[in-house]
Amino acid sequence: MNKITALLTTAMMTSTVWGVSLDQYLNQVKDQNNAFQANEIKFKGAELQKKESNLFFTPQFFFNAQKGHDSKLLNPPFLVFDQVRTERYSAGLSQEFDFGIETKLQFDLQKNEYRGVSFNSAPNPYWDAIPALEVNIPLWANFGAKASKAKKELTFQQRNFEQQSAKSDSQQMLVEAEIAYWRLSAAQESVAIQKKALDAANNIYDYVTGKRKKNLGEEADVLQAKALSESYKLQLAQAEIEERAARRSYNLFLNQEAEVPTPTLSGLDYDSLKGFTVPETRPGDRPDVQASRAQVALAKANSQVAEEQNKPTLNLYGGYSLFGRGTQSEALKKAGYPDRDTLYVGIKYNMPLNFSAQKDAREGARQSQRAAELNHHYITYAQEQNWVDLTQKLKDAQLSLKLATSMEKAQRAKLDNERTRLRQGRTTTYQVLLFEQDYLSAEVQRIRAATQIINYKSQIQLYSSK
Repeated sequence: MNKITALLTTAMMTSTVWGVSLDQYLNQVKDQNNAFQANEIKFKGAELQKKESNLFFTPQFFFNAQKGHDSKLLNPPFLVFDQVRTERYSAGLSQEFDFGIETKLQFDLQKNEYRGVSFNSAPNPYWDAIPALEVNIPLWANFGAKASKAKKELTFQQRNFEQQSAKSDSQQMLVEAEIAYWRLSAAQESVAIQKKALDAANNIYDYVTGKRKKNLGEEADVLQAKALSESYKLQLAQAEIEERAARRSYNLFLNQEAEVPTPTLSGLDYDSLKGFTVPETRPGDRPDVQASRAQVALAKANSQVAEEQNKPTLNLYGGYSLFGRGTQSEALKKAGYPDRDTLYVGIKYNMPLNFSAQKDAREGARQSQRAAELNHHYITYAQEQNWVDLTQKLKDAQLSLKLATSMEKAQRAKLDNERTRLRQGRTTTYQVLLFEQDYLSAEVQRIRAATQIINYKSQIQLYSSK
């Protein structure tokens, strides 16, 4: 974080006037939370690594260079020499095509120099130039490039699964951060309400105490007011405990010390929460469902690879090359003519003899694929059930908020009227105390219902079509 960002963050954390909106907080989470940043990097990295699958059927350039000597005797025995020195250079292109043929086109250039040779019938040193073409056609394992295609798909799906998992973790973290934000906002409002309730209780206590000193009130009223004040002190302490816990959760998503002071947050918008329209249809799949779908594709690709690579190998192969010898220029020139060429065809067969292990490996891969499919079916089913449950809970919470708001207004009117009557001597302190408790309970119910709506509304964001 640069200095300007640090100063702004410090100012927001210490200011009692400035508020931090939800969008500002989530942006801070994205900038400061190491886990979120790790998931974002993982997501981008997996997207780039997907391109690794494009390398399977692309041309490959190769080049080899070698220099050395050989002092052992060769056959026939009359070709006597002390040592042969060689230089060899080889370059070319190879490619496996997605229709199942493997080819290699290369050019070899080799220098041979005999030391201590007993014959002079050949130029010494001399060069060999050999252009060659090789073709390999799988007829069983990897027929039609099935194994290579499966490996390509496996590579792609491995990165896709990593990407979807990172996306799921990032979105889940933002939802949890949003819930933490509103939890702290609700806790701050609860503390403010409890403080007002305590002030009201203290006012009643001061009022009845004053009347008692003038012998105009009863000792029972003083005791009742004292008990109410103590009760509100306890409730305020409990609200402050919840506020501190919510603050620690808030700071956790910012990678800050647990007890770092937090700013005043945006208040709960009750009208917006009551008017929020619950989607009738699910906007899209949750990230965990998308990740499970990727896991199914990964298991399927892995099963295909296991199926292909455990088959017997039966390949038809062949090659054709030209040959030129002499000085370097002569060798290169002669290598362009078919006077001295080489042609060969052949067949290769290889079969593992541990049939039981082959069978188990293939069956194990199929079972892993089946398990992934069943898991995806369940997660998809659970998503539908959770969506129905979530939207119904949200509607119920909205109804609870509307009722709690109406009840709060009624309790407030009732309390204000009763306080006026108390000062006029037309009611008892006990009655006011009861109305105080009713009003406080209504306020708490309003905040609780609003918090539930926010939690459910935040979870709906997981059902995104993106």
